[in-house]
Amino acid sequence: MQCPVCAREAQNLTPHTLDGVVVGCETCGAYRVAGGAYHGLMQLDLHARVAALETAKVAARYGWPLIDGSCVRAR
Repeated sequence: MQCPVCAREAQNLTPHTLDGVVVGCETCGAYRVAGGAYHGLMQLDLHARVAALETAKVAARYGWPLIDGSCVRAR
């Protein structure tokens, strides 16, 4: 799969029961994108997608970062 943030090659780690996407990217790291935020994330330019991921990383602190609607709207 292609990383939704940097567009480089990434692994799709999504379990079948999850509404959203779990990404493993060598550049961006491992993170999740909520199902309701995926389309909005893809509408952002590269700089804004990276900023959304950074916002998710700060909010997560110790767990997997989750890009949700609040991360996308903040851009």
